[in-house]
Amino acid sequence: MNTKDHEELIKEMISSYCLLSTNLAFVDSVHDWCAANGVEEPDRHKPLRFILQDDKACTMVINEILPGKVVNDRINALSVRSALVNVANNRADMLDSERKKLAYLILSEYATTVQTPEDELLADQWVFDEMTRKGFFRE
Repeated sequence: MNTKDHEELIKEMISSYCLLSTNLAFVDSVHDWCAANGVEEPDRHKPLRFILQDDKACTMVINEILPGKVVNDRINALSVRSALVNVANNRADMLDSERKKLAYLILSEYATTVQTPEDELLADQWVFDEMTRKGFFRE
């Protein structure tokens, strides 16, 4: 997935959820960008990351190209967590377009970075509530 093809969605998402000032950086590798900028990031395949600078600013660093395997690995993890809640309702099945998958990845990263929930299941619930509220599942 080429994230620059979805730049409008990305900018809309970060303007809706981020702090007052948010920079957007398309990079070859979030992990390598973090290493070059003194930010610890152990996940070599991290698709995107919010870097909080202070109470009013952050930078969203996103891989320009998201390999299908990286996206699928994150969606598969969601599928496993969904099965813990309800075996008959796999939320991952709702992410049936690049746009929805990217929105999920952005909101999931936001939930775990900015909101810092202690429970991934609660983070998933918040993400899907937000995606529903923003109309992603009416498409």
